[in-house]
Amino acid sequence: MKRLLLLSLLLTGTCFAQKATSVYTSTAMKDVKILSSSELLCKGEGGYELLHRIGDIRSWIDVRFKGTTSDLYSATMQSGRGMFVAKQNDVVEWRGTMKDDVFTPYAIIYRVLAQNRDNPDKNNSTLIVVALNEGKAKILGTTHGKDEDAEAKNLADTAAP
Repeated sequence: MKRLLLLSLLLTGTCFAQKATSVYTSTAMKDVKILSSSELLCKGEGGYELLHRIGDIRSWIDVRFKGTTSDLYSATMQSGRGMFVAKQNDVVEWRGTMKDDVFTPYAIIYRVLAQNRDNPDKNNSTLIVVALNEGKAKILGTTHGKDEDAEAKNLADTAAP
């Protein structure tokens, strides 16, 4: 009887487990609200908004949730693997779960480009992984190289509730 109950609980839990998935949003100029010459408001998911901030030739993303903004400037510049770290391309990947057609995000992934310190003619491309934490966003880490996409998703999924 105990084995049957345990098996039933395991099967029920497996059936209702939420699988991590990705949703993508745009940071392209046509899709954002311009707040100032150095700040763009980008569409988010699950109550989050993204602030694409621009200073000299650097740029980064800060995360806003219910009026609270997480300042990720210093952590992004330190994580960018070079000088003049700047957001690259117009895409942000949101990692989260889907339940009843409602997406609940727990992390974002986006690409930055930075000038190589040892060889200024070369740029380093890096994926930045940010845990969202409802207004207390923080950088979990970075990935680069051959398996960067899979590694970034795995890192982001460590932020899952």
